[in-house]
Formats: sequence, C-alpha cells, structure tokens
Amino acid sequence: MYLCRQNKIVIVMNIIIRTSLVAVILLFAYNTYSYGQKQILSTANKKAKNIYTKAIEDRYKISVDEFCSKMKKAIDADKMFVEPYWAIADANNGDKEKSIEILELAIKNNAHRKDETLKKLANILKNMGRYGEAQTYLRQLSDTCKGRQTILDEYDQIMNMIEHPVPFSPQNLVYANTTKDEYFPSVTADDKILSVTMSSMGNYASNEDLYWSKKDGGRWTAFVPIKELNSPTFNEGSQTISADGRYMFFVACNMPEGFGSCDIYYSICTDGVWSKPINAGKSLNTSYWESNPSLSSSGDELFFTSNRPPTYGGRDLWHCRVEQLSDGKLRFSNPENLGQAVNSPQDDYAPYIHADNRTLYFLSKGHLNFGGSDIFVSRRGEDGKWSKAKNIGYPINKNTDCYGFTLNGAGDKGYISLLNTDEKERGIDVYEFRLYEEARPSSVVCIKGRVEIESTRVGTFATVEIFDYLRKKPFFLSHSDSKTGEFTLILPDSGEYGLNVRKPGYVFYSSKIDKTKDTLYVLLSKIERGKSVVLDNIFFAFDSFELDPKSDNEIDRLVSFLKDNPSVAIEIVGHTDNIGSEKRNRVLSENRALSVKKALVAKGIDPSRLVAKGLGMSAPVASNATEEGRQLNRRVECVVR
Repeated sequence: MYLCRQNKIVIVMNIIIRTSLVAVILLFAYNTYSYGQKQILSTANKKAKNIYTKAIEDRYKISVDEFCSKMKKAIDADKMFVEPYWAIADANNGDKEKSIEILELAIKNNAHRKDETLKKLANILKNMGRYGEAQTYLRQLSDTCKGRQTILDEYDQIMNMIEHPVPFSPQNLVYANTTKDEYFPSVTADDKILSVTMSSMGNYASNEDLYWSKKDGGRWTAFVPIKELNSPTFNEGSQTISADGRYMFFVACNMPEGFGSCDIYYSICTDGVWSKPINAGKSLNTSYWESNPSLSSSGDELFFTSNRPPTYGGRDLWHCRVEQLSDGKLRFSNPENLGQAVNSPQDDYAPYIHADNRTLYFLSKGHLNFGGSDIFVSRRGEDGKWSKAKNIGYPINKNTDCYGFTLNGAGDKGYISLLNTDEKERGIDVYEFRLYEEARPSSVVCIKGRVEIESTRVGTFATVEIFDYLRKKPFFLSHSDSKTGEFTLILPDSGEYGLNVRKPGYVFYSSKIDKTKDTLYVLLSKIERGKSVVLDNIFFAFDSFELDPKSDNEIDRLVSFLKDNPSVAIEIVGHTDNIGSEKRNRVLSENRALSVKKALVAKGIDPSRLVAKGLGMSAPVASNATEEGRQLNRRVECVVR
C-alpha cells in the first residue's frame, strides 16, 4: 500500500482486519517503536525498569493484553514511572477510551513528565473530536512548558472555527462510487472527467488501480478501470488528471524500471486512449518516496510529495519545472522544497494546484489541525512566494481524515473523498459539494478547440499556447490530440490573452482569444510562398506606429518561427481601415510594418529575410461600415516569400 497510505495505516487496519491479530501487531509495532531501550527512562526503580524493558523486548512476541499486563506491573513497582502509561495508551490505540483512562491515571498518580502526558491525552481527545476536553487538559500545562501559549492559542482558534462553521453539504456520487474505496479524486477543469484511485482489499493487502468516470447528461457514470495504465501485479494510484485532460500523472510501486519503491509516472491521452506509462525520470524520482503528482494548468510546473531531504518534518510538498517537448513528452528539472509557509513539522501531502495556477490545496497532519488529515490552502503572490497555509474550515475539516480533494475550473464545486459513515461497508467514497466563496480560487474559462490541416481538414498534433499579453511566461501550454486535433484551453475569466498554435513545417496560427466563445477552430497551412498569417497579437497605440509592449509575445513567437525555419523569408504587410486620407493611411501602414521589421532585426533576424510594406486601406477583409469590421482591417500580416 503506498498512496499516501502511510497516513492510512490506522484506517486500513480498521477497515480490512479490525479484529485480526496481525493488524493489532502491526499497529502496535508502529506506535510503540519509540519506547526502546535507548530512552532515558523516568524511573530509578530497577524492578520497574526491568519489567518495562523486558516487555518492550517481547512486544512482537506477545499479545496486546499480555503486554499491557506487564506494563501495569511496572507501574505497580513505581507509580510515577510514566513510560509504561504511555506504552499502554499506544498499545490500546484501537480503543481510545482505554488510552484516555490510562493517561488520566498517570496524571492522577502525579507521574513524571506531566506536560508530555497532558499533550498526549489532549491529542487523543482532539482526534476523537472532543476539543473542549482537550483544551481543558492543555490549560493544566506548566508555565515552563515550551510552546504552552502557542498551543493554547491554536485551540482557541480551533474552537472559534467550530463556533463559526463554513457551509458544507457533501453529496455522495452514488452513481459512480462502488463498495470499494475511492480516493484522490481529480477532475478536469471543464468538469467532464473525474479520475480516482480505487483499492480492492484482501489477504491483508490492497491492490490499487486507476479508474475514471465521465459525465453523461450532467451525471457521473460508474467508475471504470483505465486498462492501459493498470497492471495485474503492481499498485497504481495517487493520480491526477491534467486540467485539459491530456496528461494523467500517477504513482506506481516496485516497478522493474523504478528508481525507488514508488515512482511518479505519466501517460498521454490520444483520442481517448492512454499511452504506455512513462517514468518521469531520475531528476524527479529518487530512492526516497515520491507521490501525489499534480501538473499545473500552464503545463510547466509539477507539484508532488516526497520524504527526501531536506525536510521540515515527515513528508513535504515539492515542485519542479516541466518542459513539454515537441512530441508531447515531458522533461523535469531538479525539484525544490516549497518551503515553511506550506510545509509543517508533520506530514504535508497530496498537493492540488488549481487551474488558476496560483491556488494550492493540500492535506496536512500539521499546521492548525482538527486531528485528521485536513485540507489547507495557500496562495502564490506576484512575487512567487506562497502565503501561510490556512485551514479551510470546519466541518469540511474535522477529526476524521480526508482522502483527497479537487475542484472544477470555476472553483465553486469540489470533490472530496471521505469515509462513508452512513454505509460503513462502502468504505471511502467520493462526495460532491459547493465550496464556500472565501476558500475558492480564481475561476478559469475552458474553450474547446480543434487544429486541422487546411488542405485536408484532418485533425493534427500541434503545440497550443496561451500567453498573457503583459507577461513572458505562458499561462497555458499543451498539445492537440494527434488523431483528432482537439484541445482544451484553460485561462482566467479576467484579463487579455493571445493564442499561438504551431507545428513544424507549417505557418503558425495567431489570434486574440474571445472568451465569449466556447469553441475555436485552427487551420494550419504548409510553409509555401504566398501563405500568410495575420499577426493578431501585434498592437499599436491609436494613430501611432510605436509597438505596444503587449506585442512582445507575438514578436518573440515570430522570431522563433524564423529561427526554426532559416530558409524562410517573409513580407510584413501593414493594413488600416478607411478613416483618414489614403496617403496618411498608407504611410501609417508602412511605418507599422517597419516597426515590426525593426523589432525582428533587434532580436537577431537577418534584415535580408524581411521586407516591409504598407497597403493602407486598399485591401480590407471586412466592411469598414462597422467598428468590428474596421478592427479586422487594422492588421499586420506576415506573408511567406
């Protein structure tokens, strides 16, 4: 079991083998590991110390009842010897009332290290959702207890969140869920495809596979296996589907070509069929534990979980740069830790970067926590720094665990995996809910498109890029489907953006993006004499030939086209509408074409490959009787010579 399944150790044992001795031994061994002989024990009583030490040595050989009986004898020998109380509390993890009872006895008997006992007792009560009782015990911490005021302040905040709950009405996806566990939901930005990890358990083990569901008439269909990605012998899970549905990232364990026990893989979807899994490679995968990959909608950043050093404690959130190659495959840079604003001294995992590229949600056992795996949010500022992680509130978060969280592109609808408490035999299910406004990301717009070859009208593979006019960094980068030519654009619902579509051997396509339209068709022409493209993202001030800074992205892409095709020469042609005299418009159009030529030369293009001319108002493509038509006529074209 791997998913973030180190977190699931308790729930897994409770679900599959609640009464099994094997489960009890495994759970007991996990929780009592820290009580080894190397501890400096809190007693000088040799009899008590010997009984305790012998019980620790035999902890894998004896039953829990026998172990606890021996520890009670150590307590009888020295009632202030605190470690036996702690050992019994941990051994009885499955029966928290017994754990509470023994720790309360330690306090009553004035056992050593009272502050530590109070913290342990409060933590158990917190995990049971009994926050008021936990707070009462923590108020008994001594004035010399390190971090006392911080702990009390955190509980004040927890109680305040409970007193001011956020809206939360989860609805079970009854038509999609099964009697198996479904967790780590991931949805495309258009809310049409939902993927999950699903486990079938038996013989004290779990086989994890990838499943997905598609919407039919507004309702999710039953989850079905992704056959191309699931193997009969290995675990595959902890997946996320990219915002545009083109890439599936997931984790597979113990694969022959793996670099560690569990590695990150990805697959590319072509006409609804997933490619053979591709290992993300050494720069991303290590001998440590990597999981929970999440690709940004811009396609150039991957977030994931790892326990590799350096760590702030347990597992941390990491990210790395991603380069999309010409064939759609990916190259990953050396990862970096996301830092202390996001990572806590405990486990932080399952990052989900929303399609707005700036709002990060994740699960954590640390920060200001209700006792389970809580959902937190952090937002990236203009300076690239992440805000301090914030708990998204009660009762979305409470003492029970969350097993994954995702949002649609609009950011108003969430999908969350929780233990089904109404029908416990169904295990972990996916639920749908409306996310309250304050916790939402910036919404995005989804536009469906198709790239076709002009001469054949057949769909084709091409690089599809959205850019913000005022920033060099692409907002979105992906590729069209190699068989259908289809693609999905992801962009904010505010701001101005341009589109560039390119394919080797073809003239690139350029246009402004009209967010009021939900479909877009792109025709690509082979690079031949006379073929032209309107440089739709070249801008000038009114009645001026000075290039607006918003034109920089278009200039850069034209430079790339010319450098990629060194034998190509072009004619830059300026056009105007019919407002003003013919002579004035001809001069203006010539000067605008010359401005583009000068910008290209300044970036290293040989001027002998460039001709600039102006046609003024003589070659309109639309009627000058309307403002819309005049806008179309005010243009700069690039014509292959």
